[in-house]
Amino acid sequence: MSAHPRGAGLLHPGALISVAVLVLNDHLLKGAFPSFVTGKLSDLAGLAFFPLFLQAGLEWLGAPVSRRVLAGACLATAAVFVGVKTVQAMHAVYEIGLGLLQFPFRALAGGAGGRVALQMDPTDLVAVPAVALAWRWGRDRGVAVEAPIGGRRDAPDTAEE
Repeated sequence: MSAHPRGAGLLHPGALISVAVLVLNDHLLKGAFPSFVTGKLSDLAGLAFFPLFLQAGLEWLGAPVSRRVLAGACLATAAVFVGVKTVQAMHAVYEIGLGLLQFPFRALAGGAGGRVALQMDPTDLVAVPAVALAWRWGRDRGVAVEAPIGGRRDAPDTAEE
């Protein structure tokens, strides 16, 4: 049995702070203080948060609460980010896909949908190590295991709920 409910990684204080930083930076700081720092801050916050978001989605779809799922989410997040920032075709697909995801919200706000403009900036790759924060925040959410009398208590790598 899991020590935490599915998707609980999203409630880690680091994940919540990352979302707050991402929203604050994208909607206020970038416009008020455009700089190298505000340009990279969203990348750092997003890379720290998104693997936990992806893990939660996979868990809610039935994946086990496990370190393997988290590791896969971290690797997938880093790989897609690197591809979007360095491969033109992936960059274009990302812009269109993000525009489609945002369309309902923009329509409700009275705006138009369409392709999202995103900078293809290889210098953003300096933020990739932030994925390690998601790993750190999520890895110890593992599975509770009863220790045998006089034995060690180790969390197994995977478990079904």
